[in-house]
Amino acid sequence: MKIRLFKGMMFTTAIAALALSLASCDGGAKSDPNVLKIVCLDASYGTDWIQSLKEKFEEEHEGITVDINALYNAGSLIDSHLASSKNTDDLYISVGTGWKTHAATGKFAPLDDLLEETVNGKKVKDKIADEYQNSIYYSIDNQEHCYRLPWTSGIGGIYFNAKMFEDNHWEIPQTFEELIALCNTINAARIPAGNDGLEAVKPFAFTGANTDYFDYLVFDWWGQIAGVDAIKEFLKYENASSFDASSSSTYAALKTATSYWSDIFTNSEYVIAGSNSKTAENAQKEFINGYSAMMVNGDWLYNDLISYTSNGSFGDKFELKLMKTPTLKETKYADTSYVIGEDQYIAIPKTSTNQTLAKEFIKLMISDEGCQTFLEKANGFLAYNCDYTSLENQNSYISSAIELRNSYTSKFTSYSKDSKYLTGYLDIWSTSAKRPYLALLNKTGKIDALFEDIKSYTANNWNYWNQNSK
Repeated sequence: MKIRLFKGMMFTTAIAALALSLASCDGGAKSDPNVLKIVCLDASYGTDWIQSLKEKFEEEHEGITVDINALYNAGSLIDSHLASSKNTDDLYISVGTGWKTHAATGKFAPLDDLLEETVNGKKVKDKIADEYQNSIYYSIDNQEHCYRLPWTSGIGGIYFNAKMFEDNHWEIPQTFEELIALCNTINAARIPAGNDGLEAVKPFAFTGANTDYFDYLVFDWWGQIAGVDAIKEFLKYENASSFDASSSSTYAALKTATSYWSDIFTNSEYVIAGSNSKTAENAQKEFINGYSAMMVNGDWLYNDLISYTSNGSFGDKFELKLMKTPTLKETKYADTSYVIGEDQYIAIPKTSTNQTLAKEFIKLMISDEGCQTFLEKANGFLAYNCDYTSLENQNSYISSAIELRNSYTSKFTSYSKDSKYLTGYLDIWSTSAKRPYLALLNKTGKIDALFEDIKSYTANNWNYWNQNSK
């Protein structure tokens, strides 16, 4: 929305800006040494988990108050505060690739010393999950330091209504061929959908407004074909030819994975009609209300679905579980999974005068107790090696999620510290705008042409990206 500024308003704005400029000359704001100020994202994981940790921290640190500013637009607030000389924040827990810019411009405090401290008998650096070991470092002027710790380690893919599977005696597919056979079985059954029963259950619901969710399935297949080591090499983005599926076997594997995805989701028989234009909320409500048996999503889905119920319970017609991604005929690395969350961060602003307290809170957060609290309160997993065996009264979703996560022996994220392109020019699709799913769904492009476009676009922009990257 554009805002029109009249002359009087412009004059007032100019005076306010001048006053702010003059006020900033006093050397910055002073933080209260007895108050730990945290800005935290409040989205699908909620804030019950951090409120519990706040109470625990205050009990263990007499005289200290933890002030939590939890909001959905945490990233924007953090950007604003970091740009201000009056910033009194002490700790950030949020999402967004902007963390790389903040690290590069010296806005985040280095955490190298924290990595050597001990939690549950292990150094912090050894508590970090394997898939994030390579992504906590950032190089500035050839000096490598840790400026952020990971937050969550999410696993996405094909979620399914386990109750519907049980009632209809459907087996969980182990291979792509079995997945296709299941889709055909579901269609042939013509099971009445919803309360009115006027439609039949479809294999999949999905959100056309959030097609990036499909990465969680396609990248699993990519990992199965190419393997983690090859993908890590690709993520260095060493030259434009990495994005040429005709010469790069790793990128050809991504193209193959996309082709398998297309076999399902561009087939109108396998998806709910109109899904191309559905919001995440509408698609998720179709799933929980019985219009589909499966849905591709991330592990925040449990909380989203619970929020749509009237009493915080799914009832007797729905039970959420996540299946292990079915293997392809090209699969070489079956127990490989893509992990969601490389854009998430736990960071301390360099201006904080309470950095020691902030580090103590981080240590509580990533401890076994902190991880267990997050799992119990947020129904998600922090990106740390933790012991969950002492948890009691786990719901069936959490139990199955723990078992599934343990079955994946190789995991990877979409970030690499060895990449030259840390300023946001490149991602796995060259740029997010080149992600091919929506064009395939809308039939405005075919796979060969879309991957040729990625290759050409990358080659045409490579010199510019190379010259303007750090």
